[in-house]
Amino acid sequence: MKGTVTLYLIFLMLYVRVNGEKYSSKLYNDLFRDSDYNRIIIPTTKDNDTLKMMVRFLPRGISEFDEVSGKISIAMGLDLRWNDGFLKWDPSKYGNVSHLVVPEDHVWTPMLTLANPIDRIPVFPEDSFPVRIYSNGKIIWIRGGTVSITCQPNVRYYPYDRHTCTAIFLTIDRIRNELVMETDLSPVILNQNEEWDIVEMKAHLCNFDAYSCSQFVITIKRHPEFSVLNICIPIICFGILNACVFLIPPESGERVSFAITVLLSFAVFMTIFTSILPKNSDPVPILSYILMFMMIESGIIVILTIVGLRIHHGQKLSNFSLNCFCKQLANCQDKVKDEQNPLNRSVLSENNEQQGEPGPRSESWSRLQFFDMVCFCVSLAGFVVMVSVFAILVEVS
Repeated sequence: MKGTVTLYLIFLMLYVRVNGEKYSSKLYNDLFRDSDYNRIIIPTTKDNDTLKMMVRFLPRGISEFDEVSGKISIAMGLDLRWNDGFLKWDPSKYGNVSHLVVPEDHVWTPMLTLANPIDRIPVFPEDSFPVRIYSNGKIIWIRGGTVSITCQPNVRYYPYDRHTCTAIFLTIDRIRNELVMETDLSPVILNQNEEWDIVEMKAHLCNFDAYSCSQFVITIKRHPEFSVLNICIPIICFGILNACVFLIPPESGERVSFAITVLLSFAVFMTIFTSILPKNSDPVPILSYILMFMMIESGIIVILTIVGLRIHHGQKLSNFSLNCFCKQLANCQDKVKDEQNPLNRSVLSENNEQQGEPGPRSESWSRLQFFDMVCFCVSLAGFVVMVSVFAILVEVS
């Protein structure tokens, strides 16, 4: 008994399948082969009617974003829907066949193009996607692939930068009074990108000259960890080393070479940094200004290091005002120390007389000691101020 029922069900399924294919074939012949359907003419029953087409964006994620060349590639699908007044039938006459799937070259389809492409204007030009037709004339055409468009990067707050990119879709073969777009957005499961996060996605209508168009707007932000470790941390290290040059004993003879090495490191690092950013970026990254100021500060430190060594060796400075300034600083330091400890000068004087030294204190050493202290504090404070300003600007943004 069970075997009989099973055989009956199998024969019934085969009959429905064969009968359905028979009706589908008959429906296909009636719609396309035995009719005057023309896939070149826009499917409106009246000549002056305007076709309404729904464009639903199905974004998948970011394939690539190159801020240097201003190019973004987005993996996405397009769900296009419209009504074809010439492709309708009564399902009861065709074995209750409610829909039909045909190749895209069998029916009229819009010529969808990009207004801001990187290379090719048509959208997905090399791919072919089937078209689903319903008995009431509704057409569903789902396409998918990678859309590459131009995008003006905004690297002002690099590496905490955000970018807003817009893809503009329009039908270049039909103007606004012939075809009007309606826009919708249906986010699907997004593929995560290792460098960028999607912050926001929007879709809205627009007008592009005489054409109706649809815009897809995406806002992305960078994962800052990699850039912080490879760019920001070395900058902080260079800034601290810049100030530490005044802590090196002058007798070692390494002060000038150390200062020049840090200056050259800044120059090389700035070259590497500019190579990963747009050449004509507008606005200019704040980090570029920070690097420029630090390099200028490093150059000034090299000059001050040379001045300090001349003070150490007791040579008169060619600049009279600078010489007087250093001398006054040293005198002020001596005065403060003598006021704090009145016995200091007498004890030092006795020790120096016993050792055969000519005076109470070496004048060049006193100048250099105070000069190094001032330069170290000022350079370190300038570095801290620049880093704090950058942090505040990034936080406010």
